[in-house]
Amino acid sequence: MGEKAIVFDIQRASLHDGPGIRTTVFLKGCRLECLWCHNPEAVAATRQLFFHFDKCTLCGDCVAVCEADVHHIADTSHTIDYDKCTFCGKCVEVCNSNALKIIGKEMTVDQVMLEVMADFDFYKNSGGGITLSGGEPLLQFSFSMELLQRCKDMGVSTCAETSGFVSEEQFKQFFSVCGFPAF
Repeated sequence: MGEKAIVFDIQRASLHDGPGIRTTVFLKGCRLECLWCHNPEAVAATRQLFFHFDKCTLCGDCVAVCEADVHHIADTSHTIDYDKCTFCGKCVEVCNSNALKIIGKEMTVDQVMLEVMADFDFYKNSGGGITLSGGEPLLQFSFSMELLQRCKDMGVSTCAETSGFVSEEQFKQFFSVCGFPAF
């Protein structure tokens, strides 16, 4: 069935993450704690319930559908017991103010490839391809390597935004699948 990873987001028609028109795949997880992190939602390696407190209207719909007793509304506050969340998504579905969102979805390489290959003609015409980002995409090393190799085999240009915070052996493997000379 192939490798799986926790994907934070897939951004199609990206123009800022490498040459040409690209599909950027954001993977969750990062060991660094950079003050300038541009994707703090991707730092945790696991799925997360995200709450925009400023959007919440305190309607209580999330309380009514949550079987895990995650949401509590009292007076003018909405508190969340994140440790109890099972990521069923029911609270997100009923939230009319879009104050709740589940960040992170487990996906296979095949599932990601379907989205990547949907834009193949754009890559051919613009010199684009796929960019792995995160978090730190190499923390989900086997997934990243399989995805990059599949793209390479299909003639899709590959890039990655990485801190390189993996073993030297993994970094060498990564360089080879991205088409860089051995070092």
